Amino acid sequence: MHRIKRNTILLSQGEICRYTFKVVTGCFKSYVIDSSGKEHILQFAPEDWYISDLDSLVNEKPSVLFIEAIEDTTYIRLTKEELQSFSKDEQNRKLVNSVISLQNRLVALLSSTAEERYFDFINAYPSMINRLPLKLIASYIGVTPEYLSEIRRKLKEK
Repeated sequence: MHRIKRNTILLSQGEICRYTFKVVTGCFKSYVIDSSGKEHILQFAPEDWYISDLDSLVNEKPSVLFIEAIEDTTYIRLTKEELQSFSKDEQNRKLVNSVISLQNRLVALLSSTAEERYFDFINAYPSMINRLPLKLIASYIGVTPEYLSEIRRKLKEK
């Protein structure tokens, strides 16, 4: 079991990813930074979630992602070989859950309104709604923090 402080980066863009991380307590985020320096969050990983750059891990390619602790976090590191030692049923379940989550996120980004993406976030990460700063939630759903505040204000009025 490993412990890491908030704001510590586990994986940087360009590094080869050597592990999948299972969160025991706390939370990680994965993100990319575009050419203008803007951060785009791909995933949060609260308790009992896994996070990694699978393309980098499996194919030993430089990572396109950053993985960072957004809270003090306790986690378990799993190598590619340790992941492969899981039973086939467990491997398939974890892989299928990851693919489903990413597919739903991609569909939401392409076809949903900001308000719908906010509801999707609440449903996907119910334990995180009061733990994350608004700027991280805004980045995840693809809006400015100001616009997210407006969405939340309108929802309270309803």
